[in-house]
Amino acid sequence: MQFCLDKHGEWVAILTNSDNKEDEEGGDGFFGKKNEKHLKKIAKILAETTTWLDMLNDTQRNVQFQRAIENSLESIELESKKNSESGNSDYLNVFDVGSGTGLLSLFAARAAVEKTLHIYSCEMYLPVFLVGERVVRDNVREKRIPETRSIKMFHKRSEDVSVIGKHELDLLISELLDSSLLGEGWLLVLKDAFQRELLRKNHFRIVPSKAKISVQLLTASSSVLDVDLKKGRSGLFGDTITSDGYSRLDVQCHFDSLEKRGRIRAISKRIQVFEIDFTSDKNWGRTESVHVSCKSGLSSLDIDEINAVVMFWEIDLDGTGTSFLNTFSRADGNNNQNYRRHWRQVIAPLESPIPLSATKEIPLRIDTRIADDYLAFDVKVSSEGDNTMKLKKRIERHKEIVAKATIQKTLTKQMRLYIALANIPEFWSSRAPLGVDVCGLNLTKANALLCTKSVESNREGYCYQSFKSDLLDELGHRYSMTEEETSMILWETCVPFVNDVDGKEKGEEEVFEEEFKKKKKFHIDVDAGCEITANHVVFLFSENHNCANKWRTQPVSVARMDRQLTGKKFRIIASNFHAEEGECIRVLKK
Repeated sequence: MQFCLDKHGEWVAILTNSDNKEDEEGGDGFFGKKNEKHLKKIAKILAETTTWLDMLNDTQRNVQFQRAIENSLESIELESKKNSESGNSDYLNVFDVGSGTGLLSLFAARAAVEKTLHIYSCEMYLPVFLVGERVVRDNVREKRIPETRSIKMFHKRSEDVSVIGKHELDLLISELLDSSLLGEGWLLVLKDAFQRELLRKNHFRIVPSKAKISVQLLTASSSVLDVDLKKGRSGLFGDTITSDGYSRLDVQCHFDSLEKRGRIRAISKRIQVFEIDFTSDKNWGRTESVHVSCKSGLSSLDIDEINAVVMFWEIDLDGTGTSFLNTFSRADGNNNQNYRRHWRQVIAPLESPIPLSATKEIPLRIDTRIADDYLAFDVKVSSEGDNTMKLKKRIERHKEIVAKATIQKTLTKQMRLYIALANIPEFWSSRAPLGVDVCGLNLTKANALLCTKSVESNREGYCYQSFKSDLLDELGHRYSMTEEETSMILWETCVPFVNDVDGKEKGEEEVFEEEFKKKKKFHIDVDAGCEITANHVVFLFSENHNCANKWRTQPVSVARMDRQLTGKKFRIIASNFHAEEGECIRVLKK
């Protein structure tokens, strides 16, 4: 028995694989029946708070990492044969940091090199580490990797793994890359490796090898600055603006969706501002400056300013210029790139808006640096020209006369369930169960955590555990405001879920909780009126009786169906919305 922290910071007791070597369905190990409730609880949290499943379903990412790892090992072998440093050593050492399901370690194990490979991997999060152990074991058993290749896995931080000696590491690999590039601690891992001098002196490789960072200057609406950014920062540490005026870039956004919906407008083109060489820890603390000029694209009568900046990155995985991944927008030629939920763009407000003129180019200076904690990227945009007070005062007067929407709080409380059948091809692909051929490897056991149902049943129709999504934010680049209702949301309804709750005698939250749990199970008969093809159930709870734009204006829960259903009439059976192990939703064709 071991304990781990879940994503909400609560301790969860789980049975590990070592508790019982025969940890099959009826055993007592991590995947056994006795651990099922804890496993479902963790899986529900991961579905709602992470995009790991979407990442593993990203075929382009998987193929590019596989190619970079194989090419790096082949290059290392050629160089080591020429270099006397390795002597007559017939093995190469590989270290996979933040190994997760073990996919990158398995890529390394299949590389076409003559030398023996000693592969070491580490993963901090215990449930995922246990899944990775099982995935590796399954692929070894199925002989998907050569018998001469060994993978030793550690449930530790990388700095606590001591099996690799000084100047013994040939290849360091990791996918500790988030939308902000640095937020998962990749530079901290590298810093430790350099300080401990683990890497060989002459022929080591690091995957990923290099990164280029670009920014784009924006005019963002008040809803983006006052709502989206504040909501995004609520789960982060640190201030949006540093004490010396830099904007910290670490809040995710979907640039294409925001731009298409008119919530942001690009003032400049994408500007490359910084490069990072991951194969050297020298010069990471520098500040780079770029000089550009911008003017308003609006008429001279309209108000315009730069008040935000968005960041993109591109990584060269093996340093040869043959394997690239990036977070560029579709406007930059990424139309052929598959839809991605796990890598987005990041956005930040400027310390002070910069007024623009429709007739005159305003010279600007963009200063960029890696943040002091190595977990984010900072940018500062300042005007180098003579910005007249006239422009600034004009913008201030314009803001003062903008009417503020008033939100009336309802006095009566009645919880309603809004539920819909939808067809969302992007989620159908990115949230698909992992199979036996992820670049030739079997990752099916990872579904126990990343893509599972709240009930174990071979009966058809049960949905996978739901995840949270702001549909318009994520998919607005594909759907216009009118098309969304007809091409994505195919059928919808609203049903009272908790009725006529009187919170005067008891506390309102207590009453809601009691009434919420009374609603154990119900079904809804669907008559779509015409033939539809549905593959997701979308739902939300609201006390607001008027939710005309509910699917557009707030995050919703999305549950992927186990198969696509085509027809006119369906039945939705739902229960356990309060359960920690996840709600149970089943969709059947009538």
